[in-house]
Amino acid sequence: MSRSLVNPRTVLAGAGSIFVLLLLLLGLGRSKVAQFIPSSTGGDGSLQNIQNATLGFQHIFAINLPLRTDHRDQFSLAAHFTGLRVEYVDGVTEVDERGLPPGGEEIKSKGVRGSWRAHMNVLRMIVEQNITTALVFEDDTDWDIRIKSQMQDFARASRLLTQTRRGTTDQFLDPTFPRPTENSHEFQEFDITTDSTNNTYYLPIRRPRPMGLALTPLGRAVIYDDETVPEKQRIDPQFGDKQLVQQYPEHTRVVARAHETTCTLAYAITLPAARRFLYELAMVKMTAATDIMFRDICDGLADRPIQACFSVQPELFQMHRPVGRISKQTDIGDAGGAYFDTAYTANIRWSTRVNFPKLVYGDTSYTDPFPDRGTKVG
Repeated sequence: MSRSLVNPRTVLAGAGSIFVLLLLLLGLGRSKVAQFIPSSTGGDGSLQNIQNATLGFQHIFAINLPLRTDHRDQFSLAAHFTGLRVEYVDGVTEVDERGLPPGGEEIKSKGVRGSWRAHMNVLRMIVEQNITTALVFEDDTDWDIRIKSQMQDFARASRLLTQTRRGTTDQFLDPTFPRPTENSHEFQEFDITTDSTNNTYYLPIRRPRPMGLALTPLGRAVIYDDETVPEKQRIDPQFGDKQLVQQYPEHTRVVARAHETTCTLAYAITLPAARRFLYELAMVKMTAATDIMFRDICDGLADRPIQACFSVQPELFQMHRPVGRISKQTDIGDAGGAYFDTAYTANIRWSTRVNFPKLVYGDTSYTDPFPDRGTKVG
């Protein structure tokens, strides 16, 4: 189980994004002065690579238990219809206790151990093959048919949060990056607009510093008028709450530092980050399920060195629920006895999997489970 994460420049651990709501506590305004990053300086030119078969990453991996042929069938079809090239990595069902890091013997669940080892195998492969960037999926992941354009918007947004100011090497557009100081009483928020020449304009907005986020950078990049985002009332916060819904206008997506993420449904990772995660999670200690340990590294908790992790909210990748009993879908733990009469993916408007019946037969009148109703959340 998991939710979503991706950034070609840095690791996006955890996943989902609608769950990372502590970054989104305050409202916003508009600045009158726009600044821009021209494509001629390398700002957006490389974003065209996101249109390729690996979304701009060197590799895309999907973890799949060989016995779950149903999951692989569905994932392969979704990748095909959205132009993605995927390499499968076998899931794991048995882990010898002698291969666990310190603390692992306390984790008794075979599903949790197997999931951990499968993700460690992907990280190890990245290290062994010197893969510079990779996007890693679990095999029940779904995404919007328009994922390539969504990923370009996400990359533009996340880039601003780690970009240096022009003519400098150690001053960042986000003044709280890489670490806020005790005197950081405000942070930068970027309202992103892209023109016809693919230049990214941003309107810098300064906001008061939220409470409780002292360790991580506080900048946000905001994508307004995103037609792929459901209306506020249609967004399912799942493990989070409705703070995002209350604080931003309709059809808004926000990119910010990942905080308190849940699940590992999809994440992007660089080679340096893969080395650190493999060391921390496979050698130093095992303290919990994989997604919780990812969270600890991203938040600098449990005596883990903090790493640079970003997330997008609402998420771009989400767990798909096909028709049938929910207990059939998971290989990690007990999911209960609920039954789905129709295929469903939360928060994804043109879900690739929900639209299989349309895509297979060439029908472009795609199904949108979350059509606009024209009403507002009070």
